[in-house]
Amino acid sequence: MSSNVDQNLRPDYDPEIQAIVDYVLDYRIDSEEAWDTARNCLIDTLGCGLLALRFPECSKHLGPLVEGTQVPHGARVPGTPHRLDPVKAAWDIGCIVRWLDYNDTWLAAEWGHPSDNLGGILAVADYLSQKNLANGKAPLTIKDVLEAMIMAHEIQGVLALENSFNRVGLDHVLLVKVASTAVVARMMGANREQLLSAVSHAWVDGQALRTYRHAPNAGSRKSWAAGDATSRAVRLADIALRGEMGIPGALSAPQWGFYDVLFSKTNKDQKLKPEEDRKFKFQRDYGSYVMENILFKISFPAEFHSQTACEAAVTLHPQVKDRLDEIDRIVITTHDSAIRIISKQGPLANPADRDHCIQYMTAVPLIFGNLVAEHYEDEFHEAHP
Repeated sequence: MSSNVDQNLRPDYDPEIQAIVDYVLDYRIDSEEAWDTARNCLIDTLGCGLLALRFPECSKHLGPLVEGTQVPHGARVPGTPHRLDPVKAAWDIGCIVRWLDYNDTWLAAEWGHPSDNLGGILAVADYLSQKNLANGKAPLTIKDVLEAMIMAHEIQGVLALENSFNRVGLDHVLLVKVASTAVVARMMGANREQLLSAVSHAWVDGQALRTYRHAPNAGSRKSWAAGDATSRAVRLADIALRGEMGIPGALSAPQWGFYDVLFSKTNKDQKLKPEEDRKFKFQRDYGSYVMENILFKISFPAEFHSQTACEAAVTLHPQVKDRLDEIDRIVITTHDSAIRIISKQGPLANPADRDHCIQYMTAVPLIFGNLVAEHYEDEFHEAHP
């Protein structure tokens, strides 16, 4: 037989995909700390979304794609009159949640904001509840929402613990898509085979580059990228529930799988990693660890790696506010992740550029004594050049 042929032996689903599916189907959450934290996380996330509605650059993205569209049992977008199909509602909710860079954070080999998954979770929960009530069935409960949150946090966070996607140029919203796909498919009633299909499609789907988070291209896409990811998850779940076949070797397929195509190079030298380094590494099994240890942004709507610098600037403000002209330079000592993401010099082009600049996020509270979302807007920047 010629050697120029592919062996067409269809594999079983990658074990990493099976582990996610078995977790959302079988795991029972018994951690009171996780339940309590999830309640606080839900309140915090909704607050972030409602605050974002003050900003026209955010609200302009919201609403139906076709004006005047009426959707039976449409999912509601908090703080707005919109009732949308669950795919667009997930986009809108995810957009407002993430817009101000104020919702929760997870720091590991990969960072991210697991409450981004609430875009899909809330949209699907509201849609299903209204549909159930119309058919004489019980709606979903807040406990169902909290359970989905804990699981989505866990999937995104555990995958992030030992695996850096940013180092190969991929944006962390990839993990939002995977986590949201798993939990919303389960909420929608998917069986194991349908869940396997949905999650496999999330891995082979087009993945966002980090271009829009870094100089010189930082821009507002980073504020709606998570909404886009959680919305795509709802769409993929729906596709799988319609009986679409899955892709068993989505991760491991030689040459064509996620590992070989997207996880096999480093940004530093673009040389192939050794094969054993192309697969995900895991520190722990899925449980409720991530929700129990999630980080909240209590003080500042700013990229998390800058929080300490912002706090130091606020603390120093009383000592320097009347001596600003005496400042010769400001030295910030930080770590590789902060330098790679938010250290920049030169003109700052837009609000998203400013809230990803540690120099700007330090200077503003040093001068004004605080850092709020309005400080990133063009109006403030133009008034204080």
